Amino acid sequence: MTKSSQANIYSLECLRLEADCRELAWNVRSPGLQSHFIRMARTWSALAVSGPDSHAATSEAWASAK
Repeated sequence: MTKSSQANIYSLECLRLEADCRELAWNVRSPGLQSHFIRMARTWSALAVSGPDSHAATSEAWASAK
C-alpha cells in the first residue's frame, strides 16, 4: 500500500470517528458529555487534517481534548 493510500485511509477513519462523536453529542442528554464528544470530534477532525505522520499535531490535538 502506498503512503498516499495509507494517509487517505487514516483521514477517512478520523472523519468517521469525528462523525460518530458528533452523533453521540447530539443523542446524549448530559451537557458535560455533549461537551466531551464535541471536543473529541474536533480532535478527530484535526487529526484527519494533520495526517498520520504529524506527531506534533497529534500531541496538540490530544492535549486540547483533555
